Amino acid sequence: MSVCLYAIINTYPILSTMSHTLESDLRGIIQPCPACGTANRIAYTNLDKQGRCGTCKETLPRITEPVVVSGAEPFAALVSQSPLPVVIDFWAPWCGPCQMMAPEFAKAAAQGAGEAVFVKVNTDDEPHIASQFRIQGIPAFALIKNGKLAAQTSGFQPSARLLSWARQIV
Repeated sequence: MSVCLYAIINTYPILSTMSHTLESDLRGIIQPCPACGTANRIAYTNLDKQGRCGTCKETLPRITEPVVVSGAEPFAALVSQSPLPVVIDFWAPWCGPCQMMAPEFAKAAAQGAGEAVFVKVNTDDEPHIASQFRIQGIPAFALIKNGKLAAQTSGFQPSARLLSWARQIV
């Protein structure tokens, strides 16, 4: 059995250096205010609206970064409650193509802000979510619209192609 030395040496830290991500919980996406830094929860049902910071009252920007989903319950809440389509990136930290895809997915999230929510699911940490979508290889992508699977694709996708794919379906 051969093992890629690159995959052994380079694990989770690579993804964190390639793009910024937002966190989520059962109730929404946690977005820091660019003006004061306060963490604000954007309820999943309000992802299509522009919010205000709870502290300084500045308008919050649209979700422009990929959202990391940790756990089946927050994932189910997001896909069932989001009024916006949800584009899911199934990835793993040891996957070279997934590492190359991370900045492209981040670009797509920035360019598609307000049109869709871009979500990252680590298949090593959340295998039950990946199995729901019958993910056999990564990187793989799914588009959820109105709480239902609308399309799937796989392989490296430049940001323009990923956005084009999502927009055709929406």
